[in-house]
Amino acid sequence: MLDRYLRHRRIWEIALWTTWYLLDAAGNSVVVLMDFERRDLSVDWWEPVVWEYSSALMLLALVPAQLAFDHRFPFRAATWRRAVAAHLIATIPYSLIHVFGMVGLRHLAYGAVASRYEFGYWPKELLYEYLKDVRTYAYTVTVIYLYRLLLLRLRGEARLLTAPDTGPPAEAIERPSRADAGAGSGTDKRRSSCRHTCGCP
Repeated sequence: MLDRYLRHRRIWEIALWTTWYLLDAAGNSVVVLMDFERRDLSVDWWEPVVWEYSSALMLLALVPAQLAFDHRFPFRAATWRRAVAAHLIATIPYSLIHVFGMVGLRHLAYGAVASRYEFGYWPKELLYEYLKDVRTYAYTVTVIYLYRLLLLRLRGEARLLTAPDTGPPAEAIERPSRADAGAGSGTDKRRSSCRHTCGCP
């Protein structure tokens, strides 16, 4: 099963990333709609869907760039400080691309239904989105490394299960027969008796 997965690994990884972001967007859309209903605020049902899916699609599009950047600055014991600094800097363009991309998609979606989208006060909204994007960036990096660790472990276990036994055969342990054990016991008794009578070794 693992070999089958590894043969089509790239396809499976794309499917998993896509499923994760799309399901997350679906869940967030429902939560936003429920929040509007609880606050007695009016919103068309499709608006939260556009908001969440525009964000999810941009984050999904940024995954390859994030993987490539992590390949350039991996988290290792000897270079983790450099990696942390590099990834923290990378969160700035990451967030800007995410925000500008999703706002553009929202303008297109609203324009398709002859409506208008307002993002809000840009400095405030950019800071708000950046604080969220930093956490998303960190979550994504964590998932990447946990996935790699799981894959390495599964590969290692698979190698242990399929590797041929090439070591030297273990030597059989010879067990003494009852006759040998009895003979040895008798000899020990004679030697013990002899020490008492003549002092011989």
